Amino acid sequence: MDVHSSDPSPQPSHPTREKVVVHAAYPLWRKHTLVTLARAKELQDAGNQVAVTYCNATAGTCAVNYGGSPIACMICRNRVKKTAEALGLETIPLSVDGSVDKQLPEILFSEKRAVMEGVQSGVISTFRTLPEESRRNPMIAAIKRRYFRNASRLLKSMKAVVKDRQPDRIEVFNGRHACSRFPIIAARSAGIPFTTLEVTARQFPIVCPGYMVHDRHQIQERILSHPADVDVAERYYLRNRQPRDNKYARKHRTAFVPPDASGYRKRISVFLSSQDEFESLGKEWVSPFLNYGPIVEKACLENPDMMFLIRFHPNQADMASDVLTPFKAVSTLPNAQIFYPTDTVNSYALMEWSDTVVTFGSTITIEACWAGKAAIMLGPSFYDQLEIAYTPKTLEEFGDLLRMDLKPKSPENAARFAHFQEFDHDPLQYVKHTGRTMIENGFRIRHPWLGQLARTTDDLICNAIKLWANHASRSRKSA
Repeated sequence: MDVHSSDPSPQPSHPTREKVVVHAAYPLWRKHTLVTLARAKELQDAGNQVAVTYCNATAGTCAVNYGGSPIACMICRNRVKKTAEALGLETIPLSVDGSVDKQLPEILFSEKRAVMEGVQSGVISTFRTLPEESRRNPMIAAIKRRYFRNASRLLKSMKAVVKDRQPDRIEVFNGRHACSRFPIIAARSAGIPFTTLEVTARQFPIVCPGYMVHDRHQIQERILSHPADVDVAERYYLRNRQPRDNKYARKHRTAFVPPDASGYRKRISVFLSSQDEFESLGKEWVSPFLNYGPIVEKACLENPDMMFLIRFHPNQADMASDVLTPFKAVSTLPNAQIFYPTDTVNSYALMEWSDTVVTFGSTITIEACWAGKAAIMLGPSFYDQLEIAYTPKTLEEFGDLLRMDLKPKSPENAARFAHFQEFDHDPLQYVKHTGRTMIENGFRIRHPWLGQLARTTDDLICNAIKLWANHASRSRKSA
C-alpha cells in the first residue's frame, strides 16, 4: 500500500499550464540529477511550461565542488545541459560572473543571512566541524567565503530569471545547502510557492510541496497521516536489528555485557546524537540541550542512586570538533560508564538493559518506544510531536522526569513511523527502482564516470581538510 503514490503537488487537468522553474542543484551527485530531471520531464509531460536552471560557474565553490575545480564545473554544466536537452527540456544557465553583478537584482540583508545559513549547513555536513571550529580554521573559513560569494551571485541570477519568466513555482532538490537553498530564497522573495525533492531512506523519490524535507513539523504531519499497521511495524523494527540491513548493527554485533547495577534504583541508558547534524539543519533546530557533557554530568551527580550508561553515536567518530573532552568529568563518576564512538557495544542490547532510555533526538527514541521502553527525548527531532517519548523543555523538567517511574508511551505512532519509512514515496515516471537503488527510466544521465571522478577528487580534498581540522583541534586541546 502506498498512501503517497501520486504527486502531492496538484497538476492542472485543464489546458491552463503552470510555468515551473526546476533548478538542477548538485549535478555531480547522480541521485540528485536523476530525481530533478525526471521530475522536470514529468511536469513537462503533464502540460506545464518547464525551464531547468543550472549553475554556469567556471570555477565555483559549492557543496559538490569545495575545491573550486574548473574541471568539476565543466562536468556539472555539460551534464545538466546535455541530459536536459536530450529530454527536450529548456535550460537556463545562471551567471555567477561578478562583472554583471550590477545588472542583476540586489539581494537583501535577510537573504544574505539565509544564504550564509545554507553555506554553514553545507560546510558543517561535509567537514564535520561545529560553527566555532570552522571559524577558527583558516582553510574552511576561506571555503565559506568563496561558497557564499558563488551562492549569492546564483541568487541574484535566479531572481532575474523569476522577474523575467514570472514562474508559478520553483522546484529544487533538498533545499538545505546554499547551492539548493537560493532557489527557495528567490521563491519566497517573489511570493511564489516552492517544492523540494528528496530521496527516502529506501532510495525512492519523495516530493515535498511547500516545505523542505528537513521541516520536522511537516514531515511529522506526513508521518501521522499513515496507518498504525502493527504487522508492518513488527517487520520493520525486527529488520532494523539485523546486521545485514543495519550498518550500525553489523558493526556493533558484539555481545553486550552490562555492568553490575546492583544497589542502584534505576538503570538509565543515554544515547547521544551527532551535534553537527542538528547544527547543519538551521535555526529551527536549535536545541536547549546541545551541551551534552554538562547535561549528562548534572544528571549523574543529582541521581547517585541511578546507573547511567552513555553511548556516543558512531557517527561522532568522524567529527573534527572535540566531542570527548566535555565528558572527561563524567568518565570519573562511579555511577556512569561511557561507550565512545569506536566502542563496539550493541545499542539494542543497551536499550533492553535500561529502565529508562534518554536520547538527544536519535532514531533509538522511536525504537525504544516500539520496544516498550519509557523514553525521554531532549531537544528537537523528527519525532518530537509523535508522542513516542517524554519531551522536557528545560533541564529542571528533565531532572523531574528522571526521578519518576515513567510508563512507556503508546507504540501507535511508532507503527505509523514504520509505515512512513516503508511506503511513503512519490513514484516518478522516469525513475525505476532496482530493489536497492534508483536508475534512469527512458533516459540517460550524461558523463556518469566523469561525474564520479570529479566527486572522488573533491572528496579527497575535503578529507584532507578534515584531517587537518582534526589535527588542529587536538593541538589546541593539548595546549
